[in-house]
Amino acid sequence: MRRLSTIAAVTGITVVLAAPVAGAADGKGWVPYRTQPFDAVGRCSFTVHGDIVQDEEEVRTDATFPDGSPRIQEFRGPLVIRFTNTANGRSVVRDVSGYGRVENKENGGSVWYFGEGAAIGIPIGNTAYPPGEYIVHGRSWYTIQPDGTRKIWDRHADVENLCRTLA
Repeated sequence: MRRLSTIAAVTGITVVLAAPVAGAADGKGWVPYRTQPFDAVGRCSFTVHGDIVQDEEEVRTDATFPDGSPRIQEFRGPLVIRFTNTANGRSVVRDVSGYGRVENKENGGSVWYFGEGAAIGIPIGNTAYPPGEYIVHGRSWYTIQPDGTRKIWDRHADVENLCRTLA
């Protein structure tokens, strides 16, 4: 089963799902995309709430599967999120603006590339990378295997685990 993952917090990218905003494309396929506020459960020992401070993202679909679902999508633009620990009220604002590209695989997995900022959630119980709500700045890759196993490839990036920052 193919995972139809569209990114939210995308040009920054937190893998929170959102939808393109109705609007005219720019002639090159880019359309407005808005990340919705979210609650990330099961990444830290507490729930992380995300409020969108600034969002001027765009998305375009570069390739589709035969059924019309996205195979390759790109995301770009400014995205700033306030992350809050709902248990103790601590919060931080992070700029996760930049560029992202996702390739969804037929087998349900996906490969994400981030050229600048990203917010990525790794669930508790994941075996390939420690759980957390991560802010990544720099070039990085993020993979989701068909079984749901997730890994951040952060060799060329700075990584912050908000579970520690907000504890």
